[in-house]
Amino acid sequence: MASREHGTGPTGGGGRRPSAVVYRRRRLAVAVLGLLVLMALAVGGAAMAGLFGGQDGAGDSSAAASTAPGLSASRTPPSASATPSATPSAAPTPTATSTAAPGASPSSSGRCDSAAVVVVAATDERTYSPDETPVLSLIIRNSGTTPCTVNVGTSQMEFVLTRGADRVFSSIDCQESSEDLDRVIEPKGEERATFEWARNRTVPGCTVVDGEPQTGEYTLTTRLGARSSAPVTFTLQ
Repeated sequence: MASREHGTGPTGGGGRRPSAVVYRRRRLAVAVLGLLVLMALAVGGAAMAGLFGGQDGAGDSSAAASTAPGLSASRTPPSASATPSATPSAAPTPTATSTAAPGASPSSSGRCDSAAVVVVAATDERTYSPDETPVLSLIIRNSGTTPCTVNVGTSQMEFVLTRGADRVFSSIDCQESSEDLDRVIEPKGEERATFEWARNRTVPGCTVVDGEPQTGEYTLTTRLGARSSAPVTFTLQ
């Protein structure tokens, strides 16, 4: 009688069933792989959230900076503006001082009668050493009995220096501009304009003149409008 060979597989094939140990190792490997995938997803999500969060924070900071009071996107430094230098003049402007009453004003009185206006020339010294600058004065006095108004501006005044027949200097030769200045002078009061002479020579039109005034005696005459002073003398050493 013929014999039968029994197979070892469940279906009668030639394969062998995996043992329980192999099944446990496979399940452990799958669990570890799944855990690694979850960890990678978690880390990637946190990084993306941080990236978008940083961008939102930067936008909020920019908005805050643009809306904060007193701030601006750019600060432009103030530009420095150069002050034009004044053109030097051979004849500086005389400086006027007054002894009129404090409450007087040009509108409180009429014009002075020409006969009441006295013009006087004066110097601060009679003799000047080589390093001294003569200070010349033009004095306007009211010899009348009532306050009156006088134009004491540079448009009316002149300082003239002569040495014998030589006309040495005039304050209007190089005067660049002039102005009117009304002042009320009280009876027996005065206005005084002072002028520092730089020991230079001038001619009408302010043409350059060679040479400087020499030592010796000089005569000063001052003028206000049509009225002139008596001459006074001083000496340059």
